[in-house]
Amino acid sequence: MEKGDDLKPQKELSTKVVISGKKYLVLTEDLGAEKHLITTRVYLGGEIISAKKTDYKNILNKPYQEKLLKALMQDQHEKAVTMLRTSGEKSLSDYLDEIKTLLQRKNNMSALKLLSTALDDYPNDPFLLSYYGCLDAILNKNYKHGIDTCLKALEKLKGKIPFGQEFFFPVFYLNLGRTYLAAGNKKEAFDAFYKGLTYDHENKDLLREIKKLGMRRKPAVSCLPRSHPINKYIGMLLHKLKST
Repeated sequence: MEKGDDLKPQKELSTKVVISGKKYLVLTEDLGAEKHLITTRVYLGGEIISAKKTDYKNILNKPYQEKLLKALMQDQHEKAVTMLRTSGEKSLSDYLDEIKTLLQRKNNMSALKLLSTALDDYPNDPFLLSYYGCLDAILNKNYKHGIDTCLKALEKLKGKIPFGQEFFFPVFYLNLGRTYLAAGNKKEAFDAFYKGLTYDHENKDLLREIKKLGMRRKPAVSCLPRSHPINKYIGMLLHKLKST
């Protein structure tokens, strides 16, 4: 770029925005000094769904006119893009609430489809990744991708929530363990479930999965002997679960 190129008038700005699988185009144009109008249009499927015009007659013949016009176009364009994204996206909590409801109703396929949509808007969220990886393995038999996604979710959690991860780890290890089970890797599943128990000794979902595996228990807290009160307590919980 030669010196001064950034001050040349911009005749057009365009941005593509994907929301919930729908592709929008935001187009901002300078219609020229004769009309002295800046227009911003939002397109969906080739049709205009919203438009805005700004008259810039007041800046004509002013010092630094081209620089002022460029700034005006960029500001109008960026505001339109931001408004589109804000109005079109569901919040992360909205997605998680809907997904939780679908899972409670055992509607796993609908949950997986919604997770896929949610990840378009929040591609790095560890909670979405964990559930997606688990369901993708179970329903689509994408075992390697599912396991990798669940492991990625754990790493993302550590980076996103530097303090208090132990509160969320049990469900992440539950999803990882179920993903290993879907792939037929019982030992890895067993290890994942027990890892989750080190953060929540009374987690019923983890205890049920271990019970179903029917494998000989190793100490839940591996750094402690089997006779330690914590490991005995977990054993008691498992025994109680078997009798219910």
